[in-house]
Amino acid sequence: MTSDPATGSLFGKLRSRFSSNEESGKDQLQAEIDQLHAGNVLTDTEYSMIEGSMAFHDKVAREVMVPRTDAFMIDIEDDLEENLDDILRQPYSRIPVYRQDKDQIVGVIHIRTILREARQHGFDQLTYDRLISPPLFAPETIELDNLLVQMQTSQQQLAILTDEYGGVTGLASIEDLLEEIVGDIDDEVDKAEVLVRQLNDRQFVIYGKMPLTDFNERFGTDLEMEDVDTLAGYMITKLGVIPGRGEQLEVPLDNGMVLTTKRMRGSRLLTVLLTLPEENYEEETEE
Repeated sequence: MTSDPATGSLFGKLRSRFSSNEESGKDQLQAEIDQLHAGNVLTDTEYSMIEGSMAFHDKVAREVMVPRTDAFMIDIEDDLEENLDDILRQPYSRIPVYRQDKDQIVGVIHIRTILREARQHGFDQLTYDRLISPPLFAPETIELDNLLVQMQTSQQQLAILTDEYGGVTGLASIEDLLEEIVGDIDDEVDKAEVLVRQLNDRQFVIYGKMPLTDFNERFGTDLEMEDVDTLAGYMITKLGVIPGRGEQLEVPLDNGMVLTTKRMRGSRLLTVLLTLPEENYEEETEE
């Protein structure tokens, strides 16, 4: 057994195939993989995983992270009981904790720690000190394979990503990394809760894979488009372009709502920001 978690991995083996002459080796390996897929030697799933493994080495954490603006975090200065209520309403198992400002991350709370401590001491005896564990920090420019090794060696599954000045830019979980190889990992939480997340009274973050029929039912719209089933497909078709990384493009709807591209992964639109019109919000508050 090797001491290096990356040695013997699929992307490690693939990388070794073209380490001496990277570009020509990549082209040759890609041609071989395409040929095997065309000849039905590789299934679609196997082909997709190999493609993901090859691309994995070339990507950095910034490309797969959840931006800090979308990340759920809690302030250690806030009342613990209120924070626990918020945590238990969320579908996440690991929650970053900051002090006054999201650039000042002081630790991470694991839902399992909450349950263990509550079981032993009772919820009324919980304190931040009992719940918080040290965070794993990594630069947003770290390559994904190196970040995966850090997660394995530190036994942490959530990384706090920072820019060159030390400011927090986002989060990357081990699930985010693995999805680059195997595709979307849909657990019961993903299916039931995470397709829509409310930011405030007028804004929602929505997963691009949300079916248009579900979106219409949830928000009272009637979006439809031939051969398009998801919100991401609708937006990309409407825009007529693939947004670049960090580019935010808007699709206004007839009812005053605005859809804005948020998080991209390659050519895939992962999340969309929905903004309700101001007049709708004012009517709701008056009621």
